[in-house]
Amino acid sequence: MADKLYFLMAAVLGAVVFVLLYGTHILNPAYDAWLLSQGDLTQHYLGWCFYRRGNWTFPIGLTDQLAYPSYSSVIFTDSIPLFAVFFKLLSPILPDTFQYFGWWGILSFMLQGYFSVKILRTLRVGKFCSMAGSIFFILSPTVIEKMFRHTALGGHWLILAAIYLFVKHGKSYRNVRQTSLYWGILGALIASIHLYYLPMCGMFLGGYILCSLIRGFAKEHRLKLDYMLPGVAFAVGLFAATWLLGGFSTGAEAGGDGLGECSFNLNGFFNAKGYSRIFEPLLTYADGQYEGFAYLGLGIFVLILVSLWYLLLRITIKKLKLHTNVLLYGVVYLLMALGLILFAASPQVTFNDKLIFSFPYSSTLYRIWSIFRSTGRIVWPVCYLIFIGVIVCCDRLAKENRIAGKRFRAVLAVCVLVQVFDLSVKLGNLQKEYAQKKIYESPLQSEVWERVAEAGTVKHVVWVSINFDNYEMMHIAKYALDHDMTMNTYYFARPLNIHENTKNSVENLSDDCVYLFRTVDNDNDRYDPKDLGLQLYEADGYIVGTTFVL
Repeated sequence: MADKLYFLMAAVLGAVVFVLLYGTHILNPAYDAWLLSQGDLTQHYLGWCFYRRGNWTFPIGLTDQLAYPSYSSVIFTDSIPLFAVFFKLLSPILPDTFQYFGWWGILSFMLQGYFSVKILRTLRVGKFCSMAGSIFFILSPTVIEKMFRHTALGGHWLILAAIYLFVKHGKSYRNVRQTSLYWGILGALIASIHLYYLPMCGMFLGGYILCSLIRGFAKEHRLKLDYMLPGVAFAVGLFAATWLLGGFSTGAEAGGDGLGECSFNLNGFFNAKGYSRIFEPLLTYADGQYEGFAYLGLGIFVLILVSLWYLLLRITIKKLKLHTNVLLYGVVYLLMALGLILFAASPQVTFNDKLIFSFPYSSTLYRIWSIFRSTGRIVWPVCYLIFIGVIVCCDRLAKENRIAGKRFRAVLAVCVLVQVFDLSVKLGNLQKEYAQKKIYESPLQSEVWERVAEAGTVKHVVWVSINFDNYEMMHIAKYALDHDMTMNTYYFARPLNIHENTKNSVENLSDDCVYLFRTVDNDNDRYDPKDLGLQLYEADGYIVGTTFVL
C-alpha cells in the first residue's frame, strides 16, 4: 500500500511539472488555436478532425476524408489513434471544436512519473531516491523535445512500461499467462499510439524471452516453449490493433526514403542542441540527425561519475561478487543497450561531422530497415537505462554506507537541481511560449476562397500539383475542414499513391470539386491548368480552378 501511494505521488508530480511547463490553456478541449500553424502538430490535430467527421467504417481507423475517394488510416496522420477512436465514439456529445492533445500530454507526464517509480522500487531503490529520481524521467529532454512537435512520440511511458516488465522478470516470468497478457496489451498500445515504439519495446521483449529461456533451462534442463508466449501475445496485440485501425488497408508505403539521414550520432548523449545552459551544440554529420536527440543533462553526467566511483569501489575494495542471475540480467541489459545504439546509429555510423563506417548496401535489408527510417529515435530507451543505472548506484551508496548515507541522498537531490538548472533556459522558453493564448489566422485571405465556399456545390478539394509544402497543405486542409470539404491528398506519415485518383479527377472535371495548383515550381507538373478548360483564379500564391464562373 505504501508503494502505491508513492506511485500516485509520482503521477501527481508529473502532472504538476506539466502544468508548470505548459500551463492550463492547452487542457481546454475547445481551445485549438495552439495546434494550428505548427507543422506536425497541425497534421495530428487536423487528421483527428477529418477522421472524426467521416462516417464509421471497418476497419474502424479508416476515413475517406483525406485521400478522397480512397481511404487513409488515422495511423498515418499520427493523431494518437487510441484517443481518436475513443473520442470519435463520444463525438455526438462533444462540442464541434474538440482537441485532446493537451490531455494526452499531461497523461504522458503522469505515466512517465508513475512507471519510473515502479521501475526504481522494483529494483529496491529507496523511496526518497525513487521520488527524486523520477524527476529525471519526467523532465527527460527527449520527451520535452517531442511532446508537442511530434506528439505521439512524447509518450515515452510506453518505453518505461516495457522496461518495467523486464525488470520484474525474475518475479513474473513463470506466470506465463499473466505476462503474456501484459505484453499483448503493450503490443496493442504501440499500434494504437505510434509504431516507432515497436523496435524500442521489442528489444526488451526479446531480452525478457531470452532470460526466461535461460533461467528455465537452468532449472529444468530443457527449453520450455511456453516462455515464447509473451512474444506471440505481443505480436498478436500489435497486428490485431494495426489491422483494426486500418494500417494494412490503405496501400501506404511501409518505408521511407533517406535511410541514415535521421540516424543517431554517437555524440548524441552529449549534444545539447540548445537544451543546456552549459554545453554548446555539437556538429553532426547529417541535418536529420536531430531525430537522434538524446541529451542526458548535466545532473546525469554528475551521477555517472558518482556511479563509476561506486563501481570502482565495489570492484577494487569489496571484491565484487555477482550472483548468477544478476550477471545474466547485467549481460542482457548490456546487449539490449548496445543493440539499440547500433540500430539507432546505423546504417551510417557517425561521430560529430565524421563518417566512421557504413554497413554494406543490401536492397532487401534497407527496404525493411527503412520502415523505421528515423533510426535515431531508437536510442531513447538507452537514455532511460542510463537514468536507472546511475540512480540505482547512488541509492546503493547511500544504503551501504549508513554514516554517509544522507550525503549520497543529498548528492542525488543536488543533481536533480543541477539537471533543472541545466535545462532551465529551454524550460523557461516553453513556459513563455504556452503562457499566452494563440489566435489562428489563415494565410488564405483572398476573396476567391470565400466565393468557392459560397458557391454551395464544392465538396472536394483536389490538389493537382505534384509537390506541396507540408505547412501550406495544412492551411488548405483547415480551409477544407471549415467548409465541409474532403481532401484528395494530405501530409501523411507514409505516402499514399493518389496519382490515379488525381488523374481521374482532372480527366472527369466536376462542379463539386475545386482544383488547386501552385503558381511556383510547377515545371514538373503533369498538368498545365491553362490546358484543362477550367475557370482560373489566382489566390494567395495558388491557382484555383473551378468548372463554373465564381
